[in-house]
Amino acid sequence: KADKNLKDAYGYNLEAGFRGGTTSWRWDVGVFRLQYNNRLGSLAMYDENGSFYLYRTNIGNSVTDGAELFIEYGVQWQRNMNLSVFTSNALFDSRYIDAEIRAGSENVNIRGNKVEGVPTVITRNGLTLRVHTSSITFLYSFTGESYADALNTEIPSANGAVGLVPAYSLLDINASFRILNQIVLRLNINNVTDEQYFTKRPAFYPGPGVW
Repeated sequence: KADKNLKDAYGYNLEAGFRGGTTSWRWDVGVFRLQYNNRLGSLAMYDENGSFYLYRTNIGNSVTDGAELFIEYGVQWQRNMNLSVFTSNALFDSRYIDAEIRAGSENVNIRGNKVEGVPTVITRNGLTLRVHTSSITFLYSFTGESYADALNTEIPSANGAVGLVPAYSLLDINASFRILNQIVLRLNINNVTDEQYFTKRPAFYPGPGVW
């Protein structure tokens, strides 16, 4: 059943940051807070006959605090050769506040639980070497672990719908070679180390499992 008095979700996003640069350096640093109120979810309810049913209603609020950092450094070795390195990082602390959700046939308070699908860290780090009109880039990416449900279930269920989504890292290589003024050859190799990973446990279409 659905709550006939559902409340609209509302909230706010606050950001503050500083960006700048010099001849060789560029940076962008910021912090933010995202407040999300009246989140939608399910509660366990019983009718006057004692029959169990799911009740779709507002379950509570969540807040996400985070910080982002981007730094890039470039240096020219020779007239036609330069090197640049960068790091881009995001940190998240996303938790439920004043929230309650169904766990089986009962309702439990999830205050302090992490919001599903939000890792604690995402980082992208790269190195690019340019020689004349050609370049090669190495990109290392890391995504921290996250939960698939608001109950923060760690042990995967039989159908894979809930459980921990493990952290994973990827290495990509991209190259570009200008053969003629109007012809550029590009070569991209993704996941060089053949990392086996998944990014999410979908709760809806296409059904339980992993992506």
